Amino acid sequence: MKNKVSLQINLAPVDYPHARYLLEHQLRALAGQVNEIILTVDTRPSKGRFGEGWEKNTDLLDNFLSNEIKSRYAVKIVGVDYSPVMKRKVARFFFGTDYIPDKDFRGGPFYAYFFGLYTAANNLVFHLDSDLFIGGGSTMWVKEAVRFFEDDPSCFIIGPLPGPPHHADVLTDQFVIKKIAPYTWQLGSMSTRVFMTDKGRFTQNKLALTKPPLRGQIMALLGGNSNADLPEHIIGAYMHKHRLKRIDFLGAGKGLWSLHPPYRTGDFYKNLPELITRIEVNDLPAKQQGFYDIIDDVCDWAPARKKMKNNRWWRRI
Repeated sequence: MKNKVSLQINLAPVDYPHARYLLEHQLRALAGQVNEIILTVDTRPSKGRFGEGWEKNTDLLDNFLSNEIKSRYAVKIVGVDYSPVMKRKVARFFFGTDYIPDKDFRGGPFYAYFFGLYTAANNLVFHLDSDLFIGGGSTMWVKEAVRFFEDDPSCFIIGPLPGPPHHADVLTDQFVIKKIAPYTWQLGSMSTRVFMTDKGRFTQNKLALTKPPLRGQIMALLGGNSNADLPEHIIGAYMHKHRLKRIDFLGAGKGLWSLHPPYRTGDFYKNLPELITRIEVNDLPAKQQGFYDIIDDVCDWAPARKKMKNNRWWRRI
């Protein structure tokens, strides 16, 4: 492979209940395709729902990574460094400024995303959030993705197909710009949940730190959080300004695709090992094809919707 790739996965203590199952699932799918694996562990608690169970799960996550993951995979476990010196380095690399906030307007991770990318030894970084499921089983997808960067200078974000492939080669609930080839799409939005990018571009053009819409600014004020917009919106604006592309594709054979759980419920955690097995062999209903969020036919999300309805500040993860 001409260009080396780092796999970088974001983790925090609150992720332990699902990461203890999902992390190995992610590594089984991707460890053999990359040159470096970095597990970035957040060290500064968030407020509100993003910080629930932080203290309870800190030691559990640390022990799990040290005893069960590091012994079986060649990973680097890196705690997010919030020291002023490191924060300045990260801010200058991505934003050309001396400061970026720790969290976004919701209290979710902000600095941790950029620290994770910064820590990677290679310019090509394949990032995953800890709750992403990977299907398809391709062992060649990363190599295929690298070719997009090599062949098209306008490619900036590459991702696995969102959802298992639809028999009619369509996508549901995606901002589609155009279809490029079979099971290969140019999409108009950006998600920080799963993406491969070339961070070397930030040596030339920097991101702009922006505020969220008014509703988000009010949420930040009420929650005592910073007034920073979501990283995916900031990166999306950067892509639009510099006319860069996001390409999501399946790849050869059964390819590679991703699924995301839109909520967290007791049944989700209870059935997580079985769900991982079903996704790995694509034992999913036809309704799931071409759709990125796990549907109700696969997991019962009714309790989460009820909670969201009863609490107007509760939001989808």
